[in-house]
Amino acid sequence: MKKLGCLAALSALIIPNASVTGRSSLPPAPQSIAALHAALRAPNARCTQIIASYIKRALRLDGKLHALIEIAPEAMAEAVRIDATPMATRRQLPLACVPLLVKDNIDVAGFATTGGSAVLTGNIASTDSAAVARLKRAGAIVIAKTNMSEFALDFKGRSSLDGQTSSPYAVSESAGGSSSGNAAALAAGLGLIALGTDTSGSARVPAALAGTTGLRPTFGTIPLDGVMGLSPSQDVIGPMCLDPLDCATVLRVLSPKTPEDAQTLRGLRVGVLRAFITEPRQVAALDKALQSLRTAGAHVSDTHLRDELVLTGTIEAPGKGAKFASRSVFDFPDVMDHYLPTRSDAPTDAAQLLKALQGSSAKGQSTARVVEQVSSFMARRAGKASDPRYEANGSFRDRFVRERLDEAFACYGSAPCFDILVYPSVQGLYALAQTGPETAGTHRFAAYSGRPALAFPLGTAMTPVGPRPVSLEILGREGDDLRLLAIASTWQRLAGKPRIVDCDTPTGAVCLSLP
Repeated sequence: MKKLGCLAALSALIIPNASVTGRSSLPPAPQSIAALHAALRAPNARCTQIIASYIKRALRLDGKLHALIEIAPEAMAEAVRIDATPMATRRQLPLACVPLLVKDNIDVAGFATTGGSAVLTGNIASTDSAAVARLKRAGAIVIAKTNMSEFALDFKGRSSLDGQTSSPYAVSESAGGSSSGNAAALAAGLGLIALGTDTSGSARVPAALAGTTGLRPTFGTIPLDGVMGLSPSQDVIGPMCLDPLDCATVLRVLSPKTPEDAQTLRGLRVGVLRAFITEPRQVAALDKALQSLRTAGAHVSDTHLRDELVLTGTIEAPGKGAKFASRSVFDFPDVMDHYLPTRSDAPTDAAQLLKALQGSSAKGQSTARVVEQVSSFMARRAGKASDPRYEANGSFRDRFVRERLDEAFACYGSAPCFDILVYPSVQGLYALAQTGPETAGTHRFAAYSGRPALAFPLGTAMTPVGPRPVSLEILGREGDDLRLLAIASTWQRLAGKPRIVDCDTPTGAVCLSLP
């Protein structure tokens, strides 16, 4: 499955004593693009050395994580090409030699685009997706395709190709989903930037659990050409990184017209959705982080949204007899009917896909749960005309959500208004692998409104299972993507961010160091 043999030999040649199976120390992984480029400027430094060190880490650690579906066999050749590039040209590449992870529902030429499903292993991409092509032109090097929840259908992070993605901190814990492999691999130092997707939380939820950064950009910001979708009115590509400033660099490459914002915290109006922050350790960490905002001159106050529990899908929408939920439960069959006929060596439509999944489940690959989900999607499409859930989750839902979020950001009258809203992406600081995380529905705010949202860590807290990252999500105005990333970066410098250290224990790939 993973193309490892020649890469192991190459990494051993380039990095002396680079055993990939023994217990030699792991090469350190830079924590930012700036740190990687600083290392690349050192005397005698080579991109080949840097990429080989990432490959070594992948070969050593991914057996625990199940984060990578396939390691790129051409990664070393791309590193050689970067080394041969004149220095003046290389300095103009914002992502020169930066190792890139790509979720396995995004096309990379020469790789299968499987969506995490064993039934699509023959779906080889002939060209790069638009987003991958842009990052490659900026100097990024694809290191691997990453594991994900099969067809991006849940937050559990299990595929029929590579099994359950584990938290980088404990194999018994969830990495979230559906962009599970990206988040776990970033935290473990197997890449520096990643491309995920976010239909309704799929980049932000795993980022929150791993203590990495996950951006859901303003809807329509990044082209979706070459992406296996789920729901056209909600799908976005979500950049994921260790450092918010790195995600800003990625976003500028992917969407050069995104408005810039040199954000300071002084005068920033912050609304805290306190009702969603209930776990005691989360409460304590949040209050400490918010105090650092106040000290920097931000105006912070607790608030709530009108019809808050309707927005999160907790209670039914008024007069509709149904709760808000992702439109993917109706859209998936149509998406597959349009996508699959354009591909080679794949089922021809959604009905044939379901038959293939039933066969895969019989072989012990795809789970019965995935088969049940796709079967129910087919049934819902057939009966949507009389299904109150279909009417509730059409244009009514989007208008309803937008109106209530607009109220929080609109500065008129006597009501308070905010520049950002703050809430957690997940409830609690960790989750078990077999159950996955609970979100309380906050992932829906951005997915149903088109607004940008960013999950990022603001510290570390001790839990019964050891130190775990404390992450928050911030929601902004449409087009404020770079502003959110600037706020996160500045806030992290004040409040602190998790310090990830190598430990490579039998139960985890990396550890967190308490302040």
